[in-house]
Amino acid sequence: MDRNRQGGGRARPPAELTARGGFSLAELLVAMAAALLLVASLLAVAGSGQVAMRAQAATIDLDQRLRAVSEAVSADLASAGSGPMTGVCGRALGVVAPAILPFCLGPRGDPPGTARADAVTIVTALPHAAAVGLAASFVPSVGLAQVAMSPGCPVADASCGVRLGDVVMLLDGGGQADLFDVALVTGADIQLTPRGATSGRTFGPGAWLVPVSVASYYYAAETTIDDAQLIAGNGGTSELPFVDHVTGVEVRLFGDPRPPALGSPGVPPGRATYGPTPPPPGVDDPRDAWPAGENCAFLVQDGVQRSRLATLGGGAGLVALSPELLTDGPWCPDADAPNRVDADLFRVREVRVTVRIEAASPAVRGTDSRLFSHPGVARNPLAWVPDRQVTVDVVPRALQVGR
Repeated sequence: MDRNRQGGGRARPPAELTARGGFSLAELLVAMAAALLLVASLLAVAGSGQVAMRAQAATIDLDQRLRAVSEAVSADLASAGSGPMTGVCGRALGVVAPAILPFCLGPRGDPPGTARADAVTIVTALPHAAAVGLAASFVPSVGLAQVAMSPGCPVADASCGVRLGDVVMLLDGGGQADLFDVALVTGADIQLTPRGATSGRTFGPGAWLVPVSVASYYYAAETTIDDAQLIAGNGGTSELPFVDHVTGVEVRLFGDPRPPALGSPGVPPGRATYGPTPPPPGVDDPRDAWPAGENCAFLVQDGVQRSRLATLGGGAGLVALSPELLTDGPWCPDADAPNRVDADLFRVREVRVTVRIEAASPAVRGTDSRLFSHPGVARNPLAWVPDRQVTVDVVPRALQVGR
């Protein structure tokens, strides 16, 4: 008899239950190592993606700031010295008054006779306004300008379109030009307050009053890196940061190498091709320090009126106007005027502005000083967003006198 059936022995389990289950230690270690490698690869990919996204966001921010600078500065420079379209002036504003100034007007304005390489002020006649003549002498200490109805003035508008809050330029075409704010308008009577330094001298009847716009840009390098900015202003009390994290601003002016002349073909007798026209020979302007028949742009030699300005360079192409050239005179209206400007500023025909900016976050600025004006902490080149710059090169149409 079978002993198992009789209960004399223990029953054996099936063969499949006797096999060992699970993994060996070596197999577990290999699996864990593979899992760790996979996780590390995923983390590396995710980290690279975050770095790339951060760099892309910083690049987009740089592009937007560069575009804002390019558009604003280009628009202001393109219109420099243009207008007035109608009125008594008869010439573009930039022909008879400097429209590009290498310094800043405003609360933190520069002293007279300054030529900065990181600032520019642009003056433009308002396109909708007319140049109106003065009906009586304007005395700065009184501040009351009386205007006469002039060609181009709105019908039945005694103030010829001049409004409260406007900025106006008074000029005589002979070298004297002052900026004022309109404080009150009562018919043909316009109360003016000086905008910055003025010549402080009387304007006679027939002088021109021209509504203008003023735009100033200058580099403000403050005490900390993050405060360096391009400041935009209106030449008055309004000044605001325009672009942050600016690492450099360069303004270069190019001008006509030929000096102004009198009586050239196409120019009325006695009128300068550009710049202020002197009084007739033998006639003295008592408001300035120049002898009879002379002004800041012309002198009298052997009884003949000739330009004070020298011929620059050896050709007809534009030449760079150095800061030294723009700060050595002759001065308009003369050297004693608090708002004097160098007569060579009438030569300006082209302006080139370069603005360099950096990424705001040091996390995307690397350590290579060739790429970063202010190095940051980024070690991974994938995270780097190098400094970038934009160059605006503008030839204002209104300043192309005789070219």
